[in-house]
Amino acid sequence: MTGRQETIWTQVERLVADLRRRGADISLTEVLDAARAIEYVDLTQRVDLRSMLGATLVKQAHHQAMFAELFDRHFPARLPPSRSQAPRTGPPIDPDATDVLDDSNRDALDREELLGATLDPDADPRLLVERIVERYAGLDDGARTERYHLYRVLRAVDLAAILSAAIARARRDGVPVDRAALDARVESLRAMIADEIRARLADAAVDEMRRTIEPGRTADPFDVELARASASELDDVRAAIRPLARRLAAQLRHRRRSRGTRRVDIRHTIHRSLAYGGVPLDVVDRRPRAHRPELFVLCDVSGSVADFAGFTLTLISALADELRATRTFAFVDAIDEISALMGSTTRVIEPWQLLQSGRVIGDDGHSDYGRVLESFWEDYGRHGLSPRSTVVVVGDARGNHRPSRSEVLAQIAARARRVYWLNPEPRAEWNTTDSVQALYAPHCSAVYEVRTLAQLSAAVLDML
Repeated sequence: MTGRQETIWTQVERLVADLRRRGADISLTEVLDAARAIEYVDLTQRVDLRSMLGATLVKQAHHQAMFAELFDRHFPARLPPSRSQAPRTGPPIDPDATDVLDDSNRDALDREELLGATLDPDADPRLLVERIVERYAGLDDGARTERYHLYRVLRAVDLAAILSAAIARARRDGVPVDRAALDARVESLRAMIADEIRARLADAAVDEMRRTIEPGRTADPFDVELARASASELDDVRAAIRPLARRLAAQLRHRRRSRGTRRVDIRHTIHRSLAYGGVPLDVVDRRPRAHRPELFVLCDVSGSVADFAGFTLTLISALADELRATRTFAFVDAIDEISALMGSTTRVIEPWQLLQSGRVIGDDGHSDYGRVLESFWEDYGRHGLSPRSTVVVVGDARGNHRPSRSEVLAQIAARARRVYWLNPEPRAEWNTTDSVQALYAPHCSAVYEVRTLAQLSAAVLDML
């Protein structure tokens, strides 16, 4: 590649990383296809570059809109001249036929968009926040503390100056100044910047953990089979849980903000059309309120699945801020609520804590799924579940040849919004000896094989 192609390729690599972070499945083959194709693209023609990258990287139609947004973030069109500049001679500039912005124009674009997001209560500054964190946080120089990277961004964008400019522009335009509302929007921008930095640091921590496995330990902690893991491998998994939880929280937060079909906001569209003589040139969309589930987690903490139970509960409890509410229950042959324990610790939940903190052992301490489901339904589910509730059962469905009471799970499913089952055993071992997973599966929205941390994180994202 030429020097210019290498510069553009750096942005392509960042685009690919962001697409993958948001769920797009981009293989190495597709990245290599893009690398070959870039040599045949006129890099001064932005529309050609966009078409080429879209054709080589994006396989799913529902990812096209996400690609378009991220392409605009990494390859923004050159700014038109401001009103204070002398008019440009020659033909007008086509933004899709120009090269990427230089630094001074990027700074001007960032300031103008921040000002617009502060003045417009309907603005969605998500892509703007991602762009300025990419530019100013210094994450490419190596991850440091969240406070350090936040300081760098806030020093560069100067939100106090943006607030002053917003007040001045509102007064100049004769618009009543609502100082409290402007303050709230600026604070919201600051919070979004902090969230984005936190998410990127979590991504970096997970990636670094994958790259730097201790000498003598060859297994990636995300691919260790939990039920058969050694003590040292379980230590690696414990170290990976919290960074993984921060990454999942960021993905859930992003998906909740962007999920759903957008509808036209008639009132705001009409209001803006007054500036154009009543012609609705600027259509305002109303973003739907995404579903935030109310979660009920029932977790088998018997010896065969105890370690897996601790990791699952730790991961789900770390996502509590992205959920409407979470209630957690542990069981062996009796069930007890342990929500207070889950809310009081920031460490990985250990099996002995679950056994000591709850009244989870009934007659003999051998798993009894039928009895547990019946107790949950009578004591908690009958009056506690609602169409907003999601029920997650965590366990191997091995009930020691006792009655399965699958009809009780059917009652739970009829009352709740969704029922999911996480089974840490290999799928080939389901429904052997005392496993009755096949009896419960018809009443579940999905049953997941979750033998590894990677499978567990994928299941959690799919459920929530």
